[in-house]
Amino acid sequence: MAKRNRATTRKKIGKWIKDGRGQGEGVNYKPWLMIQDVPSEGVVTREKGWKTTRNHQLMSQLEYKYFLTLEWSNTVIDIREQFPLLPLERTLEIADFLGVKHPTDPQTQEPIVMTTDFMINLELFGGTEKIVARTIKPASKLKPREIEKFAIEQIFYDEQSIDWAIVIDKDIPNEFVENMKFIYKEKYLDNYDGIDRELVNRLEPRLLEELSNTSNSLSKTALDLDELFGLREGATLAIVKHLLANKVWLTDMDKIIDPLGKFEFKRA
Repeated sequence: MAKRNRATTRKKIGKWIKDGRGQGEGVNYKPWLMIQDVPSEGVVTREKGWKTTRNHQLMSQLEYKYFLTLEWSNTVIDIREQFPLLPLERTLEIADFLGVKHPTDPQTQEPIVMTTDFMINLELFGGTEKIVARTIKPASKLKPREIEKFAIEQIFYDEQSIDWAIVIDKDIPNEFVENMKFIYKEKYLDNYDGIDRELVNRLEPRLLEELSNTSNSLSKTALDLDELFGLREGATLAIVKHLLANKVWLTDMDKIIDPLGKFEFKRA
């Protein structure tokens, strides 16, 4: 099988711009970079995003973890990953001003379009909207060369009065992330045959009562209720996750949800 040509050229940059990469909003946004475009341990979300209803192209596990914190936030209304710093000429000028080397393609030595990991639209109190840019990096990789590239990024966004900042691994709570992984795909129940909004609304009061008044684990209670309601195995647990993902039920998201333990929660 032929290797994918990942080399950057001015012609490729022009084509990507023409193809709409780095443009659009919400479900219509096209990231500048796709997983297949760069050597990475990237993650493509298999389920549609909570905010955008599209799949997201994330270049590392750390980006994925931060993405989950954005999905949970009540103030985030749009997430655009791998956002390009265009026009390229401007970042070249900034690099020259700073006296640092602009990022280039290792094969062609052509300058590449720099990207920011996340461009985030927020809806603040009173309906005011704000855009912020966030770059994600492990603390261990904050080397001098990375700092040089971040300086280009910072000036680029300062010129546009956009709040830019670096997020490191220590800023992302691991317990919260594990809980989001646990409930994420149940935000929507499209993939669960026989479970729809009507069934969830009908069963929710009974689930609330049963889970609030049992000393058994979440898993055992859910399996017992599957049998009681005549549902396929795992359906009740999926509904519980769905209620948590949609914030109908609330639990401490900074404390690991243990299916084998007592489930602490309340109705919103």
